[in-house]
Amino acid sequence: MAKVTRPTRLNLSRREFTRGAAMAAATAVVPKPSLEDGRARDSGDAETASSQAVQLTPDAEAQVQVILTRYGKRLSDEQKTDLRRLVAQAQKTSATLRSFPLENSNEPAMIFHIYRSDR
Repeated sequence: MAKVTRPTRLNLSRREFTRGAAMAAATAVVPKPSLEDGRARDSGDAETASSQAVQLTPDAEAQVQVILTRYGKRLSDEQKTDLRRLVAQAQKTSATLRSFPLENSNEPAMIFHIYRSDR
């Protein structure tokens, strides 16, 4: 009689799974440039990459280093440069959000109302 073996369980917490799923979703959204686009941008890529490397804040550089430490073996050089670009964009967005003054007592603009058809 054949022995039934169960797959081994990975020691993966919900938090680690969510992080991995978020990274997978973020990389799936990044468009992959076509070959023609790559040829047209080759001359500007070096200038753009070097200027973006200078624009990274210490927080952004720390984020890039954490991601590269965890997933660097799986990423190509092109993906690593895209990662720096994406982190720089995220930093610009977060800086815009942080610049908006909010107090702890500010309420949200939208109030959630539950809709029930029986009422």
